Amino acid sequence: RTQVQGLFALSLGSRDEVDALVAAGVAAGGRADPGPAQDYGFMYGRSCEDPDGHVFELLWMDPAALEQT
Repeated sequence: RTQVQGLFALSLGSRDEVDALVAAGVAAGGRADPGPAQDYGFMYGRSCEDPDGHVFELLWMDPAALEQT
């Protein structure tokens, strides 16, 4: 925790998958949402910090929203 830290971003298939992965991280000893959750309707993101200080940014984005741009 004092020498090296990693930040990993993962895109998931649904909002429920984001919440489930955060819950699994907490069950394994991690900390949920070291930064604020982001909910923009078409995009949803949360994060989980593991016991070593590595942060996992978990994101879902509605594919239909991409087609509208």
